[in-house]
Amino acid sequence: MAYIKVKHSNLLRLDDDAILSVWHKLGPIDRVQLAGACKRFRKIFEERDAAQYTTFKMECLWQVSVKDIENYAKLVGPLIQELRAYTPCVGNVRAKKFLKGMTGNCELLRRVVFKGVRVAFQLFELFANAKYLTELYLQNCRLTDKDVDMITMLSNLMILDLSKNNDITGHGLSALTNLRALYLSNCKSLNPINLVHVFKCAKHLCILDIQQPYTNTSLVPVFLELGRYCRNLDKLRVTLPEHRRYESLARLPKLTQIFAYGYVRRFLIDLRNHRAHHMQVIFLETLQHVPIDATFMLTQFRELRKLACDGDFEFTPGCIDGFENLRKLTCINLYKTDALTPKDVLTLLKKCPRLKFVQLFFKVFITEEFIFELIEVLEKRPVKVNFVMNLQKSNIRRGITKDPRYLNARDTLNIIFSAQCIDWDK
Repeated sequence: MAYIKVKHSNLLRLDDDAILSVWHKLGPIDRVQLAGACKRFRKIFEERDAAQYTTFKMECLWQVSVKDIENYAKLVGPLIQELRAYTPCVGNVRAKKFLKGMTGNCELLRRVVFKGVRVAFQLFELFANAKYLTELYLQNCRLTDKDVDMITMLSNLMILDLSKNNDITGHGLSALTNLRALYLSNCKSLNPINLVHVFKCAKHLCILDIQQPYTNTSLVPVFLELGRYCRNLDKLRVTLPEHRRYESLARLPKLTQIFAYGYVRRFLIDLRNHRAHHMQVIFLETLQHVPIDATFMLTQFRELRKLACDGDFEFTPGCIDGFENLRKLTCINLYKTDALTPKDVLTLLKKCPRLKFVQLFFKVFITEEFIFELIEVLEKRPVKVNFVMNLQKSNIRRGITKDPRYLNARDTLNIIFSAQCIDWDK
């Protein structure tokens, strides 16, 4: 790079092919610096390299010397639409200088995603100039209410994720009246009164995540206010304490996606009683035994597309027969269910003609015999289905995948052997 600077006048005399030859030998940082010093190189940079800076990862700053960092930020800052950081580097000298250099040069910035990092003060200074920032994700960033007060200057913010920040109380969030999505899961210090103020002001809120640890019941008073103010709520993730009634949640007129954790039996009953048949996605993780009468209520949601039941749900052949009402179901996840047999799975596939993804996690050990019975069932199914099965021992998994019966059926079915569930909420 130093040689290029010395020979700068000679570079201007080169033809286009020679310029490109020099360009291809440069590293990303040198290209940016040269583009700032030479119009010919700037044109090449805008045509060939500018697009790669629309999403910028702060971890790349280690490649830039500290003395050049601010100039680097002024050059690439106007190109950045999404700023990301996943390591603690955001608090170091390079990061602070970069954020300072970006201030005033961030017209295109629309999205900021920081996870698990201590945010430098310079980021909040950057917000003062990021007039069009609409999405902000600051998960597990050790924020305080003072930091939240600085976030509230972003009047155009539509999506805000402050999950896993244990010291914030929700104070000041009511100033963000344009919010469409708010994520506050596992924020242990949240004040219910502050949340109610948010609900009153953010009239267009569509997505809300207030999932908390099971032992935290401080947000219970919020449920009533949800039904009163959040009339546009479409997706809700919430923890349900024991011995409560949830009519206010069941009455939400536009709610189509519910992710409920805890004591879900009462919630299911309230959904049924208030005829919330418009539900399209239901994810339930229970801490209590859910008997057949409550499980059977799931078959009444005729618009259901995705269903997941994690915990002690009682599924019986009679309950499976009731799935004939769920003609639109495309995805089903059943965890810790040891009562289902391949015959029940076949019945389920027949009852739900649009089913494309099935995930089964059993409490009991799955045998090879069960797997091959299931393969025979799937071969009768004209539509390809993704099956995720938990096999606790890798040697049994290897034995099945090498078996001729499995190899012959591989073209007509797709079985995934996994120790973990696949998240279909993304």
